[in-house]
Amino acid sequence: MILAVVAAVLVVAVVAVLGFALTRPSDTAQTDTSVPPVSTSDASTPASIPSASPSPSESVSAMGLSLSATGFTLRTGSADPFTYRWADEPTAAVAALTTAFGSAPTQRTQAGDGSTLPDYTVYSWGGFSLFEMMPTAALPRASFSQPSYALFSANQVGTVAITAEFGLKIGLSAAQVRALSPASETPRSSGNIRFAFDPQRSSFKGGVPSYSVFADTDGADGPVGTILYFYAPQ
Repeated sequence: MILAVVAAVLVVAVVAVLGFALTRPSDTAQTDTSVPPVSTSDASTPASIPSASPSPSESVSAMGLSLSATGFTLRTGSADPFTYRWADEPTAAVAALTTAFGSAPTQRTQAGDGSTLPDYTVYSWGGFSLFEMMPTAALPRASFSQPSYALFSANQVGTVAITAEFGLKIGLSAAQVRALSPASETPRSSGNIRFAFDPQRSSFKGGVPSYSVFADTDGADGPVGTILYFYAPQ
């Protein structure tokens, strides 16, 4: 009788052990081989997290400068787009362009005619120039039809891609410009050609200047060397 009881107890114990072994998750199933093990040094040193915005000492990564009839828009990778209208005060525009281009502009004065055309301060960053009038008592900025204008001779300055309207680009041949349907083309005494786009939109209404676009070639066949936004009604 005692032997029978002992035998029964042993059977129960064996069944319990077998059940535990069969239901326990295996070590192989729990190991994710796609994740490398973390070393002691990795665990003690937190991973660096990129800053959401650059520090003041970091340069702004510019994505593009787009010109239009009424001004230009500068888009960067770390801030809202900056929009400049031709009649705006130039200080903020010069600062924004300086940050985007990554260097201060050179400056010079372009003389006017002393009566109907003012002098201009020319801010140049390599292949992009911004012309800002020097107002006088006779020619105040608020009432002058061309308070500023711009030209460029490169499709990119530093990291900033420059985009004009109508598909115009520096380097196009004269034939390629003609395919863009300019309003007119004018041979010049130098042998170059000036193509005009949408000249009728040059206007000054309600204190808001609007400019046309002009592409000047280097030679009769091109390429386009300069693209200019300025007031020239036709």
